[in-house]
Amino acid sequence: MSFSERRATLLRILEIEESIKDIEHSKEYLTMKRGLKVLENARSGGGVIVVSSPDDMTRTVEMRKNSADVEACITQYKAKMQNNTERINILNLEKSKLKSKLLNEINR
Repeated sequence: MSFSERRATLLRILEIEESIKDIEHSKEYLTMKRGLKVLENARSGGGVIVVSSPDDMTRTVEMRKNSADVEACITQYKAKMQNNTERINILNLEKSKLKSKLLNEINR
């Protein structure tokens, strides 16, 4: 592997890490993660939960802790989070392949 190929591989690894960071620190991802945590931890007791709407993150919704709406909202949040999780997993897989390729070349 030539120097330019190693350099290109290292740059791609850095791009992947930046993409993962962008996904994990995006406002929508953090809002979904926070909302999901609130919904999952607020199972018992009475009262009202206020979270961002899974359909429109700019709106908030109120629901009773023990209502069926909570389960529906959790399902919607998990479905939206699944897309981001899959993208992160694909990027991590590519990054690990590139790292192992580099390490194999160094150890030769």
